[in-house]
Amino acid sequence: MVNTPKKNKTNSKSGKIKYDSVLKDDKIVILLGKSAAGKDTVARMLEKMYGYRFVISTTTRPMRDGESEGEPYFFVQNKEFEELIQNNSLIEYRAYDTLVNKKPERWYYGVEKHQVNSNRKHIVVLDTVGLREFKEYFKNRVVSFFIDVPDKVREDRCVSRGDFDKTEWQRRLEDDNIRFSKGVTLSEIDYSVDGDRPTVHIVSEILDILKKKNLC
Repeated sequence: MVNTPKKNKTNSKSGKIKYDSVLKDDKIVILLGKSAAGKDTVARMLEKMYGYRFVISTTTRPMRDGESEGEPYFFVQNKEFEELIQNNSLIEYRAYDTLVNKKPERWYYGVEKHQVNSNRKHIVVLDTVGLREFKEYFKNRVVSFFIDVPDKVREDRCVSRGDFDKTEWQRRLEDDNIRFSKGVTLSEIDYSVDGDRPTVHIVSEILDILKKKNLC
């Protein structure tokens, strides 16, 4: 695990970390993590406070309470998603089998090509399948981070959302353990950060790593 250097300071009024520079203009930072690891929250802070362009994925899953078009996804029907695949409009896509009211469903997620520009820094949330596709497509523009959060903490977060289903949670745990096995995270993801702490500290460590590696 990479420790956060002490030399960077936080603005006490805004909570924003002071850096002389941030990520180089063409880099793509990819955040990965198991369910309820806080990936979107970290990504949105990097977008709001440090000028990253948040890459919005397209999905066939139903919109939830509190969500809207583009927040946090673009929502489409299966037929529309199939057309995106047929038209070669996606950088990557993947499927998740889930249970809705104890009935099996398959949801698709993908990133459309027009979402990523050539001369901007981007932040995107993916799984390992998406990471492989982005690496193939964008080569050395990609740098990846795994947000590591204990299972019990993640479960508590899901319970607090108010729609917790124990059977579905167990299925997601098993799926996460396959997608993010220790071998995969060590061999395919560039860096791992502790996600069981305030978001501003996670962001601070990510930026410190990028700065130390001369990526910003």
